[in-house]
Amino acid sequence: MITANRKMQSITLSQKKRRSIKGQNTYVLYLFLVPAIVLTLIFAYLPMFSNYIAFLDYDFNKGWFGFGSKFVGLDNFKKFLNDPKFYTLIGRTLLYSTTMMIATFPAPLILALMLNELRGDRFKKIVQTTSYIPHFVSWVTVAGLFYMFLTVDATGIVNNIRQLFDPDATRISYMQDAKNFLPVLLISEIWKETGWGTILYLAALTGIDPQQYEAAQVDGASRFQRLLYITLPGLVPTMCILLIFSLSGLLATNFDQVFNMQNKMIRLDTDTIGVYTYYQGLVSGQYSYSAAVGLFQGIISFILIMLTNATTKRLSNVGII
Repeated sequence: MITANRKMQSITLSQKKRRSIKGQNTYVLYLFLVPAIVLTLIFAYLPMFSNYIAFLDYDFNKGWFGFGSKFVGLDNFKKFLNDPKFYTLIGRTLLYSTTMMIATFPAPLILALMLNELRGDRFKKIVQTTSYIPHFVSWVTVAGLFYMFLTVDATGIVNNIRQLFDPDATRISYMQDAKNFLPVLLISEIWKETGWGTILYLAALTGIDPQQYEAAQVDGASRFQRLLYITLPGLVPTMCILLIFSLSGLLATNFDQVFNMQNKMIRLDTDTIGVYTYYQGLVSGQYSYSAAVGLFQGIISFILIMLTNATTKRLSNVGII
């Protein structure tokens, strides 16, 4: 009896020791989160407090925080709503973002499914690495490449190919025509971000139980049937989360992409809300007005993300909240 009690005590002590060691390891792991939390607070949450200048007639000379500036309430918002460009900016931003979402949302999914079906590991890694690399190229560089490929000069590869098949073809300056702006945005976005977007889908694919595929194969299911009834349902949670974030950005476009792809010839015909805010704030010095436009855009995006989250949670029981 005494021996049994000693064994129980030793087991209990060893369990407590393991828990304490595990707790210490967990504590160390949490320390790695501190830099990310600090950077998020500095660059994501602290700037939110500056939105109060949207309700002021902000004067930079009266102090950084603008406490001496006149409070004007919703006047800046009314100014934006009454701006002749309001409906044009809203419509163009929605057109760009909706078209981009429809064209780019399924691209990473399709590429991830294709990569998942590859059996050669070496070739698969080469394709993955090659598709990831464009993500790390800045939009300034991407814009420079597109301008070089689409120019009328001798470096314009597109015009060179056209004249290769038709020597009498007139060289076209694609980047100076606003009609070509949206196709350029689509092509550059798909080329740059599709490979990077496959990471989440490939990670989700590894979480699907392989026994489901084995059982389906034993039952005589074809590869397409396994894809349709096992793979795609397993990706639904990931797809829902990404869809929520995509729909929340319907009133926002990639500022870096649009700004760098523009030029003086087409800027007025391709401005979006984000670019308009930049020119009104940093270029024209209307800080309060630009803050109001940005806050308006943020509120709409917040409403969209909440509505999308509620809808997807009701339909598929998947959401971010």
